[in-house]
Amino acid sequence: MHRDPIEMAILSNMKLALISRNKETNERIRGLVESLDGQASLHTVAGGLEQAASVAAKERPDVMLLEGMRHDEHELLLIEPLTLSHPRMAVVLLSPNHSPEYLRMAMRIGLREILPTPVAKEGLLETLGRIHQRLTAGAPRSSGRILCFVGCKGGSGVTFLATNLGYALASRGQKKVALIDLNTQFGDAAIHITDRKPVATLADVCREVHRLDGAFLTSSMLQVLPNFHVLAAPEEPEQAMHLRADQIDAVLCTAAAHYDLVVVDAGRSLNELTVRAMDHAETVFAVLQQSLPFMRDAQRLLRALNALGYGKDKVKLIINRFDRKGLVGPDEVAGSLKHEVDRTIPNSYGAVADSINQGVPILKLDARDPVARSLEDMAGALAGVRSREHGGWLRNLWTAR
Repeated sequence: MHRDPIEMAILSNMKLALISRNKETNERIRGLVESLDGQASLHTVAGGLEQAASVAAKERPDVMLLEGMRHDEHELLLIEPLTLSHPRMAVVLLSPNHSPEYLRMAMRIGLREILPTPVAKEGLLETLGRIHQRLTAGAPRSSGRILCFVGCKGGSGVTFLATNLGYALASRGQKKVALIDLNTQFGDAAIHITDRKPVATLADVCREVHRLDGAFLTSSMLQVLPNFHVLAAPEEPEQAMHLRADQIDAVLCTAAAHYDLVVVDAGRSLNELTVRAMDHAETVFAVLQQSLPFMRDAQRLLRALNALGYGKDKVKLIINRFDRKGLVGPDEVAGSLKHEVDRTIPNSYGAVADSINQGVPILKLDARDPVARSLEDMAGALAGVRSREHGGWLRNLWTAR
């Protein structure tokens, strides 16, 4: 029998889980899925809502079909934690109740789909088709690279480097870049590069994580350049208390699916949220300066990162505000910390202060400044592109020594 290629595309590799106490419902949906001859897998459980969390954690389905019992507001409220804990999983409620009030309540808790029972083949296909479109929305090419910046000590300049590197990466015009401010207590990354106020913050996105997709994330960000968007930190420190690691997972995964490069400003905190970001990161850049207090804190940070399982191939040291005449040079830093210095960023206090105070990226304010040139070199190295005007970062590091 000939099968509609659209049906086959919808079901290809889609993983479904069904939870229902109704034996007839289980048998009917299994029969519908098998009749489509697709590559979808279906895991059925004869049970109720209380089993949904364990099934979601164990099976990790793309779609969970959940047959309701009470079909009222109370039942929807019990489903809400499931949609929050698994934002990438589509939850479909099987229910005969399709009243406007019930549907509005379902949408508020993140339920986008309610299928009438008994389930018909056409209704199932239409629902899975909409979910398939959402899962493939934006046609993400491949997972983007995540770069995480963390300060060894307060005042290291980590936010300046993260924001201005993001701008430098995007200004080449070849990459789509996102900056996520994960300094959740006192983050101010946005004001380093723009004078516009954010329309939403990380806290807002996490609060609506059940709605999260590429379009929602982009609409919540500040556009600094057409290809450079910034997700600001929460406006008030107390908002950070409600952020969860699984929400950060969802934000980072969505960003990586829709941007070529994701730069994370982790401030100088090691906590559940920043560690989760570092887990996702391809590279963790630890920023310090040429002083004994910075080196002492750098030792502590490197020990902690090593304990987390991050090797020297993942953790890179950057000396910021580097002065060739300083008492502690890159060789001394590397020897003391037993960790090679990946890069030095020169000291240009006046230009950096002007950039921060005006909220203008230093590359835009003064492209010839040594700091701007160094960041452009770094961007070129990360993007795999040779510097446009001068020698690469290896030569700068060598001459700095």
